[in-house]
Amino acid sequence: MDNQFEVYPDKIKNYTTSCVFILFALSLLSVNTFKTAFLFKMLATFFALLFAGFAIKIIRTMHIQVPDYVINNQGVIDNTKHPALIVPWNDILKIEITPNNTVWQIGIIAKSVAHNRQQQAAALQTNLVTNGNLAFYSVIIDGFRYRSQTFLRIFQELKKQGLQHNPQILITELTHSKF
Repeated sequence: MDNQFEVYPDKIKNYTTSCVFILFALSLLSVNTFKTAFLFKMLATFFALLFAGFAIKIIRTMHIQVPDYVINNQGVIDNTKHPALIVPWNDILKIEITPNNTVWQIGIIAKSVAHNRQQQAAALQTNLVTNGNLAFYSVIIDGFRYRSQTFLRIFQELKKQGLQHNPQILITELTHSKF
């Protein structure tokens, strides 16, 4: 029985974020209409282009038809990494929902998914930067990218299928906090 759960980028949240970035870009470009120093105009233009680039990047990633994550009977497939990371249920040790510096995240701790030292070093460096130097996760699902209902649904699906395919997985969820 293939119980496949696909997680796509949250269109509403991403479009909202893109609109905010575009508004920032436009407001920064408006600095060029005032009599200000050339340096301020250059800095404003630079940051406006930066915000516009972020908005375009977010919009482009939303139109990719590949899900960010796939949870099925094989395990968890993380398509946000290149190449895609496949973590089988037998390798998963713990699934937890935890607060990070500014948002909630779902962390999946698994046996080593990197097979050589260079991959392990790169994965550790990326992970520590992403996770605020708190823990080493094989897969991190960031709560900033999804609305709270979707985020909780992802965790419930991980919990359900994880316990179904590997009852030894430790599940940690926070019950005293509200999203």
